[in-house]
Amino acid sequence: MKRSFLFLLSSFLLAGCESANIPNNPVTQIETDIGGQVLGDTTSVYWYTHRQNRPVDLAEQVWMGDYGDYQSVYRWRAGKLREVKRAGQQLQGDSVKPFSLHVRYDTQGKAVFQRYLVDEIVLPLSDAQLFRYTEQADRALDTMKAQSKEGERLVQGQWQNGTLVRCDDGKALKVTFTSVLPDNLTKQLASSQDSYFVALVGKVRRSEVTASELLLLKEGGSCLVPPSIAE
Repeated sequence: MKRSFLFLLSSFLLAGCESANIPNNPVTQIETDIGGQVLGDTTSVYWYTHRQNRPVDLAEQVWMGDYGDYQSVYRWRAGKLREVKRAGQQLQGDSVKPFSLHVRYDTQGKAVFQRYLVDEIVLPLSDAQLFRYTEQADRALDTMKAQSKEGERLVQGQWQNGTLVRCDDGKALKVTFTSVLPDNLTKQLASSQDSYFVALVGKVRRSEVTASELLLLKEGGSCLVPPSIAE
């Protein structure tokens, strides 16, 4: 009896220890939001990945008109920006030249690694440039959080006869813009003869989109995908 009692007591204690080691919260799912914005002549499209409202990474495609275009990837750990990678082309002097950069930050936000090439020439990065990258990351995060809060997201597809045929599933969507578009864009959208690629930010309700911002409108464009920048 004594031995049986000790065995049962030991089993109870072991079971208690095992249950105490089981985490209360399961691993939370990673979510991705897609959006974008237009600031002056610069158009940006974002793919934002997060877990429990904390950033994991953000990829972007940016078009700057005559100043060039580029793709970036930002990565965070424990809520702190730790890495920026970017590649594209930018106006350097009187011509547009290819460039790439790679910066790693420590937990205090100090750049501990940097590599910046313009037209295959290694150049130094100033403190102002390094700070600008963190500002751009913060601005992109703020934009995505605000759009998510409003229930807005990127919608892209082919514009045909006044209807947007969505990239994701080929579904035809009726689009209503909440602001007045410039005359040239209105004429393009009203044309029944031409087909355009369209990317916009808006709210989707069944077969309708209420668009707050038109990001891209161009002939012959294809569906946008998040960039992957190699080391």
